[in-house]
Amino acid sequence: MLDKTPKCLLIYGSQTGQAEAISERIVHDSGNLGLEVELLCGDEMEGNMDRLHDQVVVFVVSSTGEGDPPENFESFWGFLNDKPPQNLSYTLLGLGDSNYTEFGGFPNALKDFLEESGARSFYEFQLADDQVGLELVVEPWIEGLWEPLSQILRNQNNTLNPSLQLDSALLEKLAHLEITKDIPKVKQMFKFEFSEDDFKSSFPDGVDKFILPFAAGPLERSTVLRRTCLTERSEKTKETFEIELKTVACYGPGDSFGVLCHNSEREVWDLLDRLKVTQTAHKQYTLTPDPNVKPRLLPKHVLLNCSPYYALKYTLDVRSLPKKALLLYLAECCENGKEGDCLRFLASKEGSKDLNDLIYTRSLTLLEILSLFPSCSPSFCCLLQHLPRLTPRYYSVSRVSQHGVKFVFNHVTNIRGHVTRAGELTGVPGVCSSWLRGLAEGDGVFVYRRKNAVFKPTVGDGGMVMIGAGTGVAPFLGFLDHLAESTVKTRAVLITGNRYKELDSIYGNEFTEHHLNGTLDTYLTAYSRDENSTCKYVQDVIELHDKDIVSYVDEGARVFVCGDAKGLSVGVYEMFCRVLSRVKGVSEAEAREMIAGMKKDGRYCEDIWS
Repeated sequence: MLDKTPKCLLIYGSQTGQAEAISERIVHDSGNLGLEVELLCGDEMEGNMDRLHDQVVVFVVSSTGEGDPPENFESFWGFLNDKPPQNLSYTLLGLGDSNYTEFGGFPNALKDFLEESGARSFYEFQLADDQVGLELVVEPWIEGLWEPLSQILRNQNNTLNPSLQLDSALLEKLAHLEITKDIPKVKQMFKFEFSEDDFKSSFPDGVDKFILPFAAGPLERSTVLRRTCLTERSEKTKETFEIELKTVACYGPGDSFGVLCHNSEREVWDLLDRLKVTQTAHKQYTLTPDPNVKPRLLPKHVLLNCSPYYALKYTLDVRSLPKKALLLYLAECCENGKEGDCLRFLASKEGSKDLNDLIYTRSLTLLEILSLFPSCSPSFCCLLQHLPRLTPRYYSVSRVSQHGVKFVFNHVTNIRGHVTRAGELTGVPGVCSSWLRGLAEGDGVFVYRRKNAVFKPTVGDGGMVMIGAGTGVAPFLGFLDHLAESTVKTRAVLITGNRYKELDSIYGNEFTEHHLNGTLDTYLTAYSRDENSTCKYVQDVIELHDKDIVSYVDEGARVFVCGDAKGLSVGVYEMFCRVLSRVKGVSEAEAREMIAGMKKDGRYCEDIWS
C-alpha cells in the first residue's frame, strides 16, 4: 500500500529508460528546492487511482511501437480511461523519435485525454525529439517547471480555503474582553494504543454495524452499471448525473435509499499530516474506554479497533461544523497562548456572535480551523471523540430498471461558500457527489433501502399533483412509468422547475413523452433564468393555475412535493396556503389547518432534503 499522499506525484512511462532517468533527475532537483515530489511508474498506481483526485501530477512519458504506451504505463493507461481523475492539475513532458511514423503518438494521446476529461494544465506541454537531441527540449522545460510547480503547490497547501486568516477586529476584541472563568478541561474518554500490525479490514467493515437511519433492509453492495451525464456544468448550469445500480433489493416508485460514502483521499491525508500520524496511518490502534466515563456518554460510532486512515476516510465527518467542546479541546492544544484564548473565547457565551461570524456562517471545517490556529497540535485519539459520524447520503429512485434502480444527483461544488480576503466566494466539492461523479462501470456502492410508506404513487382515486424542482423532479419519472403500466386511468398533474429550458430540463423529454401518450394529463413548467418564461418558480405556476389546482385537491388528489427543504418545500407550502385561502375564501390560518389535515391523511406528502 502506498504511503501518504505527497504534495505532488511524478508519474513516468519509460520503455528504454530515458523517461525514467529524466524523472529521477526532476525528483532529485525538486528535493534541493524544498518541494515534495514522489516518483512512481504508471503501473505502480494500480489500486491507488483515488490518489489522482485533487492532485498535482507531472507526467513524463515516451511512446513505443505505433504510438502505444510504454509497458510500465500500459495498465495505468487502461485505469485512467476507465476512471478519469477528478480535479487534476498536471503538466506533461513527452519523449519521441521523429524517425517513427507515429512521432509522439502516446504523449499526444495522453495530453488529449487529460484535456477532454477536464484536467487542468498548469505548465506547457512539450515533446522532445531523440532524433535531434532530447536535451534541446528537456533542459529548458525542466528549468521552466519550478516556478509554476511551486506556485500551484502553494495554492493547494490548504485543502479547502488557503486564504483564511484571523480577523484583526476579533484579535483586538480579545484584548479588552474577559472570558468566562473556570472553563472545565475536556475529559479524554479513551486510552489509546498502537499496534505494530497494519489494520486489515476493508470498507465497510465496522461501518456496517452502525445503525442505518430509517433502514427498511440490510446493507448491500450494489454495482454501477452505467453513469450518464444529463447536464454538463457551465457558468449557467450545474453538472447533473444519472447512475444506474444493479441491486439485490427490490425497489419501487417513490422509494429512496441510503449511500455509504467516504471522505476525499487528499483531504484525509492532509488531516493525517496535520495530526502528525502519517507514519502510522495504516497501523491498527485499540481504544479502551475510560472506566470513569459513563457508557451512555461514549460515542457509539467510534470504532475501538481501527486505523487513523480508515477512521478518517470512512467513519468520521471531517467537514462537520465544530461544537464548542471541540473548540475548547483545541484551545488546550495551542502552544501560542493568544490562539488558545481566542478559541476559548469563541467557545464562550461572550463569543457566540464571533463564533457564528468566523466559523458557522462560513462553514469552516476542522482543517480550516487548524489553518487559522497553526500552533494547535491536537492528538488523533482525543479528536476521535469530538468528530461526528459520517452519515449516509439519501437519494430518491428516479426509475426502476430491469436490473435495479436509477437515480440522479448534482455534482455539488458550492455546498459551502467561503469568502476570501479578496472578497471572492470559493466553493467546496460535496463529499458524496464528488465521489459518485468519479465512479465507473463495475464499481461497488454500498446502499440500503429506506422506509417510506407515504411517498408512493396513487393509482385511480383522486389522482396526483406532483411538484418538484431540479433533481427533485426525479422520483416523478418513476411515478409516471408506474401509471403507464397500469390499466387504471389516473389523473396526473406535474409541475417542474429548472433554470433553463434548453440546458437543464432534467428528464424533460421523458415527461413530454408521458404527456403525449396520455399518462400525464397536465405538464406545467417554470424556468427561473429564462427571460421569456412566464413562470420563474413552481410557486408561480401554482398561483397562475390556482383554481384548477384547488379543484384537483377538492376532488381528492394527493399532492407530492420533492426538493430542497429550505427553499422549495417552504415556498410551495406558503403558496398552497395562499391559494387555498384566496380560492376557497378562508383565512390563511384555516388554510394551514386544511393542509395539516391533508398531511395527516397522507394527501400532502414530501420527499425533501436540507
